[in-house]
Amino acid sequence: MRVRLTSAAWLFVAGCYAGSEGAMDTDAEASTGEGVGTEGADSTGEDVPEPEDVPEASVPEPLAPRLTHRQYANAVQDVLGEPLTDAESSSIPADIPVGSAYSSTVQGQFFSAQYVLAYAEVARSVVGRIGATTLVERFADCSPEQEGCLETYVYALGERLHRRPLTDDQAGVYLELAAAIEAEASSEDAAAGIAEAMLQSPYFLYRLEDERTGDPGAVYRVDGYELASRLSFFLWQSAPDAALLDFAAGPEGDGSYDEDALANEVDRMLADPKFARSRRQFWGDYTLASISGFSAADPEVREQLRESLLATLDRISGVDLPPEDLATLFTGTEFLLTGDVAALAGGVAKGDGLELYEAGELQERYGVLTHPGFLAALGTTSFVGRGLFMTERLLCQHILPPPSDEGTANAIMDTAMQTEELTPRGASEFRFGLEPVCLTCHTQFEPIAYAFERYDMQGGYTLTDAQGRDLFSDGNLPPFKERPEIPFADAHELFDGLAATDATYRCLVEQMMEYATGHSAALAEDSVLEGQAAFETEGRTFDALVRAVAENAQLTYKRTAQEQD
Repeated sequence: MRVRLTSAAWLFVAGCYAGSEGAMDTDAEASTGEGVGTEGADSTGEDVPEPEDVPEASVPEPLAPRLTHRQYANAVQDVLGEPLTDAESSSIPADIPVGSAYSSTVQGQFFSAQYVLAYAEVARSVVGRIGATTLVERFADCSPEQEGCLETYVYALGERLHRRPLTDDQAGVYLELAAAIEAEASSEDAAAGIAEAMLQSPYFLYRLEDERTGDPGAVYRVDGYELASRLSFFLWQSAPDAALLDFAAGPEGDGSYDEDALANEVDRMLADPKFARSRRQFWGDYTLASISGFSAADPEVREQLRESLLATLDRISGVDLPPEDLATLFTGTEFLLTGDVAALAGGVAKGDGLELYEAGELQERYGVLTHPGFLAALGTTSFVGRGLFMTERLLCQHILPPPSDEGTANAIMDTAMQTEELTPRGASEFRFGLEPVCLTCHTQFEPIAYAFERYDMQGGYTLTDAQGRDLFSDGNLPPFKERPEIPFADAHELFDGLAATDATYRCLVEQMMEYATGHSAALAEDSVLEGQAAFETEGRTFDALVRAVAENAQLTYKRTAQEQD
C-alpha cells in the first residue's frame, strides 16, 4: 500500500516556513538551543554576533530564491542519484526570465498551485522509481523495519536535502509523519513518505537562510551551511555534496567554516565536472541563448546558432584549451561554427559539425558580439531592442522604464508607426528629434547599436537592407562615469575601445554577481570594485571572474530583514 503525500502533508512539513520575506522562522530551533543562524545565534538575542563593518549596499537584500527548474532537477539527480524523466521535468512550470534578467533572478520568480501539484507528483514519481528501501539503505545503511533505522534515515537524508543538519524539532516533524504512515501502512511506505515530504519542503525548494537574527538591516557573515548552499547553486547549479557540507560544518562542526579553506574549496568545485553546468548557464543567460527561440532564423539552423555561440564561449572560458583573457569577448578572432552558421557569417562551410573558423575566413567578424548566434538570439535589428540589451548587459548602464501612463504608451506606438519604414538609423535619428523626455534615455542606450546596423536578424552581414538602402556602422558611444567617449567607424573600433576600458571588466563582475546571487548588484559598488580587483589580479579569465565573485562579500555576507515580527 502506498500513501499518497498530498499538499496537506506538504503544508504539515512546511509549518515552520515564514512566507513574507522568504525568511526562516527560527523560533522552533531557538527552543532547542540549536539555532540555524550565524554562530548558532537564536531569536532571543543571546549569543547574537556583532554586525560586521561591511557597507549594507555591498550585500544583497534578504529574499529567499526558489530553486530554478534546472537547479531542482540537478539537485534531485545529484542527491538521490535519479534524473528526472522528460514527463516529470515538463510538469514543472518553466522559469521564464523577463528582459535581461538571469535565470537565477529572485525578483522575477513566482509561485502558484501548479508548482505545488507538480512538486508533489514528481516527488512521488521519483521516490517510487528509486524505491524507499534503496533510499534507506543508501543514506542509513539499514532496513526500514529495523528499530531506529528511520530516525537515522531522517537525519542523513535531511542533511542532504535541507542542506544542513536537521534540528531535533525538524527531525521530529518527519518522524511524526512516518509514525502516522506506519499506523496505516508499512515502514517502507513511511520511508517513502519521508523522502516525498522532504522533496516538497521549503527547506529543499527554497534557499532559506536565517534573516531574522540580529539587528534589522545589519550585516553578518553567513554561516557555513548558508555559504555552502550559495556556492553550490552558483557553481554547480545544484545542492552541496557531502564534502561541501563537511566544509560548511567547520573545524568544530557547528557551522563556523574555516575562512582560510574557502579558496581551496572553490578550486575543488571549479575542477568538478558539475561546474560545466553553471558555466554554460551563465553564458546562456548572459547572451540570451538559454531562452531565445532564434525565431528569425531558419528552423534547422536555430539550435546550431545556440550551440555554436555557447561552444565558442566555452572555448574562451578554457574548456579543452587554456582559458583566454575575457577581452576576447570583444576582440577575439576565432569562432566555433557549424557549416550553416559559418555560411550566415559569410564563410565557406568546412563541414556539418562544429569547426574552428578564423575571422579572415568570415565577413566582418570581431569578438563574440558579432557571432551570428549572439545577434540572432536578440531577434531584432531595432536600435531600441539591441541598444537596451547591450547597454544593460555590456555597459551596466541601467535604463529606467518609460512612464506607464496612457499618454506615453500612445506616444511610443505613434513613434513606432512613423518609423516603421525607416532604416534602424533613420528611426533612431527620428527619435533623437523628439522631446527631451524621450531624447534623454534614447541617447543613452541607442548609440552602441549603431555599430551593428549592418548585421541582420540572423547575424548575417550586409551593406544594404532589403530595399537597397545603405546601412552604416559608425557612431559615437558617449562617456559614462569613468568610461571615456568612444568614437567608432565600425564594430571593430567600438570593441577595441571597450576592451581597453576598465569599466567593461567592472561590468562583467557586476553581471556575474547578479547571476551568482539572483539580486541586482547595481548599487553594490564596494563589492563590485573589490571583485574587479581580484578578477584583474587573477588574470581576467572566466575562472578568475567566478573566483572573484565566489569569495566576495556578495556571497559571504548577509543582512537581516528590515522588518521583524
